[in-house]
Amino acid sequence: MTDGHVLFDTKSPTTGAFVAYPKFQTRFRTYVSFKHGIWDPATGTYAKDRLKVINVPVLKSHGLCGVTASVKAYMGVISDRLTTVAGARAHSTIATGGLATEMVETRLPTLNLLDAIWVNAIRLRGPSTSYQEATRTNVLAASTDPVALDAWAARHILIPAGKSIGYPKTVSMDPDAQDPSEALFANYLRPSMEELVRGGFTVTSDEARMNVYVSDLGATSQP
Repeated sequence: MTDGHVLFDTKSPTTGAFVAYPKFQTRFRTYVSFKHGIWDPATGTYAKDRLKVINVPVLKSHGLCGVTASVKAYMGVISDRLTTVAGARAHSTIATGGLATEMVETRLPTLNLLDAIWVNAIRLRGPSTSYQEATRTNVLAASTDPVALDAWAARHILIPAGKSIGYPKTVSMDPDAQDPSEALFANYLRPSMEELVRGGFTVTSDEARMNVYVSDLGATSQP
């Protein structure tokens, strides 16, 4: 019944990451476990399906990871301090797919809603870009697949925005880049995708396997 984080005893054999997840009581006196769901005092068990997680990151470039979006937003779930004390800091396992391990061992978001109304499109400058340097794209993107959403958004929102403000070299934000020395985003998106697939989830960065629907909410609707 105590608020805090639960830390796994052992590292993931595939990514080397420790899993740590929060549990807490809401102001409505509901007990929530990020892994197990909502506590039911009548049955003395957790109702896993009663907990729905909506992941709402902001799309931006990142100096170390290339791009911050749905997958990297799970740094907000894990405890960087506890995993550091345990011997495998969460930040250090992003590149091996450690945040995907967090998703597999706790829960995948019910919905990922990516805020790309204003983006940080200056390569390698996130997350510390000023408001004055942000680029307005007026896009909200959503998906149940965090990998697909991140890859699509990088290709069709962030990279074009970066080029439009004078940054033609966007390899650090490219989900398809191959050179490990420059492919910062691809370096962690690929192992994250592989870890989620190993965990039994159907995720993809391949647009041939995506269904993409685009709506212009500013257009005049027809009756």
